[in-house]
Amino acid sequence: MSQASLPIFDFSPFVGHSERYVALIKQFAAAQPFRSATVDELLLDDDFHRRPLRPEDFEFLKFMKPVREHNVSRLPALASGRTLMSIYELDLARPPLSAEPADWQRFTDFYSEDTRELGAQIAPFLEAYAFEYLTKDVDTSEDVGAASARITRIVDDELAFWSDTFERLMRNDYLEEGLRFIMVQRWALAVSKRRALARAGASGFFDMLPPDERPSLHRETPDDALFERVASASGVTRRQHAYWQFYLPTSTAKCNLLYALARRPDRAFGLIGAAFAAEAEWLAFGLALERACAHLQPAGRNHTDAEALKSALEQRCARALRRVADNFGAAARAQYVQGIVAGERLAARGRWDLGEQLRWLASIREYVAFAHRISARIDAECPGIDRETFVEPHEMCSTTHVHNDHRLVTIEEGDMLFWGNVGMQHAMHKGDMVLIPDGRLHGSTVVSNECTYHQPIIPDAWIEALVAELDEPATATT
Repeated sequence: MSQASLPIFDFSPFVGHSERYVALIKQFAAAQPFRSATVDELLLDDDFHRRPLRPEDFEFLKFMKPVREHNVSRLPALASGRTLMSIYELDLARPPLSAEPADWQRFTDFYSEDTRELGAQIAPFLEAYAFEYLTKDVDTSEDVGAASARITRIVDDELAFWSDTFERLMRNDYLEEGLRFIMVQRWALAVSKRRALARAGASGFFDMLPPDERPSLHRETPDDALFERVASASGVTRRQHAYWQFYLPTSTAKCNLLYALARRPDRAFGLIGAAFAAEAEWLAFGLALERACAHLQPAGRNHTDAEALKSALEQRCARALRRVADNFGAAARAQYVQGIVAGERLAARGRWDLGEQLRWLASIREYVAFAHRISARIDAECPGIDRETFVEPHEMCSTTHVHNDHRLVTIEEGDMLFWGNVGMQHAMHKGDMVLIPDGRLHGSTVVSNECTYHQPIIPDAWIEALVAELDEPATATT
């Protein structure tokens, strides 16, 4: 393989060494800021220095096979993404919440030298683990037109996704709740993406481009005023990272990709490509909100010319690629293309991940009905199906997590609050159950003195037939 074609992220140097890095991750996650959430920490009350990592998961996660396209929503991706974001943001200064000794202690615990040293050792391993699939097997020889056309394709694919998503949310009477979850993924995390690019800019990563030609997440269109109005209307008003527990794996991955590239000057060309892809996503989201939330637009505002904005963005991307290739050669050009492809691939997986989470949340009543049908089928066909049983005390809180398989939650005794969205509190009592598909983010709290519940593990084939009914409401069984 030529130097020009080497992938930016490569897990092969770490093969056989996962056990060593998992031991370091366990040490990192044992720090006080990363302990599992308590019952009052569903929202983190604007505490930047608190990051529930669910460290108990690192007792069985092995991190031996890197993330691939098909498993971006599973627990290893979620855990590695939360850990990486915590490591990166050890370099961001946020003062204590107050002058109280407890707040000062949280502040110093978060930035402790031991934690920072562990993070520095872990980060290259987790970056390769989380991102190898994004820059592997990329044809870096494609011409400028083909590479920059990917930017327009991102905008078009995102706009189509948002159109379908908002239609589904309205059909299911879940638009307000859905927008709340969406704004957590996109608006609440915009701060991290912008900080990654700002730090890179301050370090000279974009100096090779004229200022008005650089990728940016601060363009006049879409403007922040619209995002702020939509976020406020949907109840997303707290500071970063109050919504930490509700970030999807692919949402943190988008921030982490920019952070990872922005920390290494030798990846500057890859960052430029990935940043243009991030700008394309941001543009599409703004255009989609203009359409879906027209009632929140100021009176008399002119209609945005989407085609002109897309064209201008693609042309800037193309000019930047030509400048990189002409001035810095084949290796720089190849890295730039890998950055664009990485952004495009991650955008596609992010659409899938968010779409599946919203499908589940917006159809939770149907998933309760599916659970009862599956339970009856288990009793009839597979009474010995694999299952896990939990007995938990009052106020036992499960930090949000995902499973690598489809599961029921069935309550044998006691009461539980179950959630998968900000503000969601699905009450469950004796005999209640719900279906949790593979990779869907959720958490729970026990509200009785004790709760006994089971989690049967459900075959893929059983789920596929049921979920297909969601797109055929006239024939669905409820």
